[in-house]
Amino acid sequence: MNTHTHPPSHSRSRRTHKGYSPVRMDDGVYALRRKVIEIIYEANARLRAAGLQRLPRQEIRIVDGGCSHILGYAWMGGNIVHIPKATCSKRGLTKTVLHELLHSVFGLEHTESCRLMSKYHDHALTDEAAWELFLGHIHTQVH
Repeated sequence: MNTHTHPPSHSRSRRTHKGYSPVRMDDGVYALRRKVIEIIYEANARLRAAGLQRLPRQEIRIVDGGCSHILGYAWMGGNIVHIPKATCSKRGLTKTVLHELLHSVFGLEHTESCRLMSKYHDHALTDEAAWELFLGHIHTQVH
């Protein structure tokens, strides 16, 4: 899970971070991107249920290549999230997307004291616990 501090000058560039490149859209890639977008829809539903505003629109790209240990990356406060194709089939996709959204929307840095915002993926963290941490971070940011 990596972050950038500045969005690219042209977000549709074929080059991204750490040797990744956007994957051309086809039915399979669209289905992978849809998995990420469904998590964002759930985030917005949970935010509304908590009386909070929805997330700003995110630019979501499925990427390929690069470092196999990076599960996703975002531009700090830039509303841009890139998820490697391989991450979309992993069990921790929800945790990865929530982590990257906190970077993308609020510019939150990694912190080892938080199981969701650690730079290392916590395999023992359940999705429900990740949702609680995600909402807790957002409550902190808006209040």
